[in-house]
Amino acid sequence: MAPYADPPSGDTRERVRETAFKLFGRFGYDGVSMITVARGASLTKAALYWHYASKEALYADCMREVIGVFEQHVFAPAAREQDPIEQIFALFGGLEALVDDPRLVDGIAGYWLKPSTAAVEEARAVQDGFEAMAEQLVQGILEEARAAQALNVEGSMRDIARAFIALMEAVVLPLGNRSARDHRRLVGVLAHIFFQAHARAPELATRAARLLDAAPEQRRTATK
Repeated sequence: MAPYADPPSGDTRERVRETAFKLFGRFGYDGVSMITVARGASLTKAALYWHYASKEALYADCMREVIGVFEQHVFAPAAREQDPIEQIFALFGGLEALVDDPRLVDGIAGYWLKPSTAAVEEARAVQDGFEAMAEQLVQGILEEARAAQALNVEGSMRDIARAFIALMEAVVLPLGNRSARDHRRLVGVLAHIFFQAHARAPELATRAARLLDAAPEQRRTATK
């Protein structure tokens, strides 16, 4: 078969990534072949390799997009807030917003499946770097909130930050198998429990509870 000779197109590369992103999210690295990606993107296998030299490179690019989703919806909004309590509310609000991202409609649990057919070192490095950044950011927010005497939290803040991130991941993994309404309510319940357990001011738990009954278009107001 003659090699595909047309120059790479940005639109085509984007189509490849969109196709692979959804497939990896549903089936994990091991459950997706380059042939399946090529078919889903309406390309020949040779054409696919014009855009990505290997399956590992494609997977790493998709992992960057997963991280970009979290940065866009969860961490960037939190970073824009000045007050640590507002940052925590922004984290929960970002978790809610994930359900409205069309890229996640089929779920992304596959990115948490450990590949057994390849080392995927580039993707793992991307993921490890992001998790370290997220842990540091959440730990900093919680430490500031405790220093401001807004939260009554004992123990290692690093451990608590890691537990917070693990909880966030647990919320995200069933995306695609849970209705938007159930997802939002679950995040609201978790926010209420967190502030009820740790907030010094009772009104913070009350404010978090308002998320449970607010309509989606009212939730941004309810967190303020």
